This record gives sequence, C-alpha cells and structure tokens, in this order.
Amino acid sequence: MAAPSPGAKQRWILHDPASDTRYVIRLSGPALVADCYPESAAGRTHGGAEMPSPPAEPAPRDAAMLVAAAASEEAADEPVSWSVASWHQPDRRTLRIVLAAVDLPLAATVDFVLDDTGILTRHTTIRHDGNGPDVNIAATLAFWVGVHEPIDHMRYLAGAWARETELRPHLGDTPLRLESRVGKTGFDFQPYVALRAGGATYLCQIFWSGNWALEVVPRAGGAALFGGLNDWRFRCRLGGAASSLPLPMVIFGRFEGGLNAATHRLHDYRRARRPDPERPIAVQFNSWYPYLGEPNAEAMLALVPLAQRLGCEAFVVDAGWYKTDEGESAGDWMARTGDWRTSRQRFPKGLREVSARCREHGLKFGLWFEPEVIGSLSAIRRDHPEWLHHVGGRPPAPQDRAILNLGIPAARRHAFDRVTRILSAVGVDWMKWDFNADFGAGGWAPDLPRSLTDQDPLVAHYEGVYRLQDAIRRWFPNLTLEMCASGGGRMDGALLSHAHANWLSDQPGPVRKLAIHVGSQLAHPAVVCNDWLIEWPPGSIAGYDDEDSGGLDERGDLPFRLRSAMLGSFGISARIDRWREADFAVAAAHVALYREKLRPIIHHGDQYLLTKAPPGDGNGDWAALWYAAKDGASGVLFAFRLAKGEASRSFPLPGLVPDQCYRVSFFSRAASEMRGDALTGGLVVAIPAPFQSALCYVERC
Repeated sequence: MAAPSPGAKQRWILHDPASDTRYVIRLSGPALVADCYPESAAGRTHGGAEMPSPPAEPAPRDAAMLVAAAASEEAADEPVSWSVASWHQPDRRTLRIVLAAVDLPLAATVDFVLDDTGILTRHTTIRHDGNGPDVNIAATLAFWVGVHEPIDHMRYLAGAWARETELRPHLGDTPLRLESRVGKTGFDFQPYVALRAGGATYLCQIFWSGNWALEVVPRAGGAALFGGLNDWRFRCRLGGAASSLPLPMVIFGRFEGGLNAATHRLHDYRRARRPDPERPIAVQFNSWYPYLGEPNAEAMLALVPLAQRLGCEAFVVDAGWYKTDEGESAGDWMARTGDWRTSRQRFPKGLREVSARCREHGLKFGLWFEPEVIGSLSAIRRDHPEWLHHVGGRPPAPQDRAILNLGIPAARRHAFDRVTRILSAVGVDWMKWDFNADFGAGGWAPDLPRSLTDQDPLVAHYEGVYRLQDAIRRWFPNLTLEMCASGGGRMDGALLSHAHANWLSDQPGPVRKLAIHVGSQLAHPAVVCNDWLIEWPPGSIAGYDDEDSGGLDERGDLPFRLRSAMLGSFGISARIDRWREADFAVAAAHVALYREKLRPIIHHGDQYLLTKAPPGDGNGDWAALWYAAKDGASGVLFAFRLAKGEASRSFPLPGLVPDQCYRVSFFSRAASEMRGDALTGGLVVAIPAPFQSALCYVERC
C-alpha cells in the first residue's frame, strides 16, 4: 500500500503482454482515466518515465465525471474533484486505487484487473465516509477509456422485440450514444461496442441490467469511451458510513486481429465467469409455443414421451400453470402472476404428476416463473402495495401489471419463499425466469424507511435481482437457471454472471433468428444463447402473425430450422404431436448429433463468423458459422444459403492442426478425409436451393 504526497502526479501502468498493450491509469480532475496504448504506437516507450500526452481530456459536463453530487437538496450538482488517498498494485495486472473527494465526505474504491484473456475490468464503489452531511448523487461514471489509434469504423448491436441484436455500423466522426431508459437492458441496444483500428479490434461491454449509457466520441488520433449508469432520472443519497453505491462493472480490451479474434477472448472471459461453467445445458422441450400460456395436465402428459423420443433431456412447462391466492380465475396468464400457486383446474393432481412422468422417461422437469411481475389478480396488490415500484411516484393502475421491488428485503423474501416452495415440492430441475415489463426509472412506494429509499430504486432492484438469483441457486445447486425478458429484452453480462442461459428471442422465424444468433453471439458466448425449433410444421402461431414480429416466415425447411436453433443452447417448442414420422426421424437425428458431438464444441470452442452478418430479411447470400474446439481436434460448420446465394461456396476453417488428418462428415452423407491445412485453405459447400443448409462435422482421423 502506498500513499502519495499532496499534489504528486500519479500514474499507474497495467500491461497485457499478449497484445502488447499498456493501460496508463491517471486521475484527471473529476475522472479516473485509463489510456490504452499499443506498445509500438508512434515509437513511444511507455515503460519509462516519459508518458505520452493524451489527445483529449474528459470534459467536466460531458458525462465524463466520476460523480456529480450536491451536499444538499438545494445545492447545484457539480462534478466532484478527487485526490488519491491510497493505492495498491501487487503486480503489473492488478490495481486498486482509493480516492477521497475534495470538499465532500465521499470516497471511491476503484479496482482494475487485467485478465489473462487481455480484458481489463473496472469496478467502482462510491461510499460515504461517515464524517459529514448526506450527499445527493445525480450522475456517475463507471469508466472512461482513451483509445490512441485512429478508428477505422465502429460496430454496435441494435434492434427491437423479435428483432434483437442487428449488427450495425457507425460511420464518420460523429459521437455514438447507446442507452436504455426502460428499466432493463432493453431491446434497442446492447451495452456493447466494437471498434476497428488498423490491425486491432477494441471491445467494450457494460455489465448492468438496468438503465445504462455508453458513449464513443471520436477524437484526433483515437476516441474516448465512457458510460455506466444512465443519469436519466437517476438520484441516490449517500449518508453515514454504511451507505454505498456500486457502479456497473465494465470490461474493455484491445486485441490484435479482427472481430473473430476479439470475440474469442470475450467469450473465454464470459464463459469462465458463468455459474457451473462445465455443466452441459440440457436440450429442452418447452410448452410455450404449442400452448401459449394455457398448458394443462392432459396435454403435458401426452407430450412427455414424444419429447423423450426426440432425445430431449428436459421438459419445461411454460407460463400459465398457476392460480392466485384468491383461487382459480378466467384471467389470462399475465393477470395471474405473483402468488405462484398451482392451478388445480389446469393440473388436477398437481404439477408433481407431470414431474413424475418426466422422471419415468428420463427427463428433467422445468417450470416458468416471472418473479418480479405482479399480475392484476395477485393478492400482493391488495396486501402489500408498498412492495411495488411506484414509477414516477404513482402507484400502478389496478388493471396494469406491477413490478415487485426486489430492493425491498421483505418483497425479495416473498419471491424467494413462493418460488422455492414450488421448486422443492414439485421437484424442479430447470427454472425459466421471465420479465415481460418495462418500468422506466422505477420508484419507491411512499412511507418506506430512508435506509431503503436513499438508494436509487433501479440500483436497489437489480442488486436484489442478483441476490435472489444467487440465493435460489444456492438452495438448489443442481438447478439450471434460464433468464428471459420477452426474449432478449434483458440480456447482459451482469445477469448472466448469476444464471446459466438466456432465451434468445421470441422471434419464431428461422431466417431472422439466424441473424439474431449472429449478433447476440458477438456480445455473449453461444452457451448462454438458448433457442428452440419453433414453427414446424409451417403454419400460424397465434400472436406471431402480426407486423411487429415481422410475420410468420414460411422459408426454411426442417433441417434449416433445426440448425439455426442449434447455434447455441438448444431446444424444441412445437406441436410435435402433429409431426409425421419422417419429421421425428430428422429432428431426433439432429438432437442426437448435437448431444453426442456438437454441444461441447459450440459451448466451449472458438466461434468464427465466416460471412458478413446476415440480414434479418434473408436477402443476403450465405451465412456461415464455424466452431472449432480449443485443442484443434474437431469442429462444426453451419452454412445457410440465403435468397441471393450461389449454389456453392468455399469456406476456410481455421483453428485446426495443419498436418493432422481429419474426417469430414456432412450430415447424412459418407465421410471423407482431408488434412488440416487443406481445410484451413477452404472447404467447398454445395446447397441446392435458397433457405436450405449444410451441417459439417470435422474430427481427427
């Protein structure tokens, strides 16, 4: 531990030898800056006493302050100036800096860790030091990074419900701002950006599930990136030594090579920090699309043996299995959430009957919940209105769904008790946690203690969400926890540090879903991206034939649809009781191949996007993804011919051992043998018609 003398000029260096990148950490007025330099930039030496001057300084009011605060309600919010109180750097990859605010009773602890993957993490906690008046926090900054290479282009992910994560370019020298103001990660943007600079790629990702903001400002010779909590309607009061405000963790990295090389390192980092990272994600059957919120015992019991025939490993009963404390109701599945009592009208012998049938057929049993959302018929509305978010200071309207404020300990205990009682009594192995709501900046109910309401309601809520996730997993260590928010509406690194997988999108069409996979798997590893074969046989799915979802897409045969869904974690949600035997055989063969050979490669290998990101409307040429095992022993190629594609195309397959012999097996065709260097040079794939596909498995001879 070291403490600088007053006024001393403080700089610290973290070095990543793999990419020969150095991060120079320095305090610049209201911001703690990390300048990222390639070691060879401009011939400068960063290891000596002379440090290059940064091309730009954080602007005090351009969100580039660590915190804007006021010592009273009447005082104006101003950027806080800081001094270094202490620091500790045990090695060249780890740094902790403790800051003390000038003229305010605030302190901040900032941790930097440079991971073996080349990713720099930054986590900041602001706290009251207990020696002065309360301080109102109006804006914060989770990170500020300076890039010191000319930026060629930027890429980000944008979308909407059922159209998530379209990869979009940002051209020119204008600033880019991405944000959410809907109370969750959101459909509009992912908290992720990629920058290309010569032969290097920069990635930045914010780990946060509530409102966030990320900005990129091009500057002469580089760019500045900053963001964290969105300051829109944000307010937090710190008072007393026990009060603190954790800011979102942010990861940033510079990687030699293109987007594929950078994505490998991001995936490595994210996979290592998942719960139970080595546990396989089961192939599931899910009841949602066949029964759309109205499951019943007779239908579920009949589907169990069919799911087992297909090779599924888990059977998940989705929304609609429950009633409220008031009893049975004709209200729809959205109106009944919150009390979590089994509907005896729908399941006369209880859910245990379905769970037992699953066990008889060697299947795990799963169940859907929406722990944070309280339906209009729930007893919570009457008994505990103080547990609900009062958005904008107003109580939820009686006919609207309400949000249970998990920042309130009693509300969190209610959710834990009700959910775990069902999980235990029924014998549940898979929990799907949904969230079909927006709630802006959240809001506290009146008359709650200041010990709660001093904290920003969204920050408190999501700290409660993460605690509840962890508590449920501790109570049921073998449980698989899947997250969902009308699809990918709340999919982020923070949530997926506490859960195993995320339902990718409510989009049923395989062509648009293929594009969603490609975008989502830039920001997230394939293992967390859960998808299902949905619409087979082709036909109407109620609620998904409107313009908002893009309409139902009749394009794509059964193998195309299966393979699109197999790009991450995988399941089936279709009327399998109406399938022909030939369809069963095709699907079962794909499930078997996925379980026996493909799943470990897809979930733990390096992914390469071999084409441009496909357009959601299918009017591209080809889409191809190659997953290679880390040891080069095997790989799997998924190739999809789109509307404008020629009949054949050659794809280089990297990541193999050059002089190794490989067996090359296209699905349902005889295998051939090729050397690794030949496959790296290119494998010719022929597909006879648009919206058909090829699946090729490669393994050592």
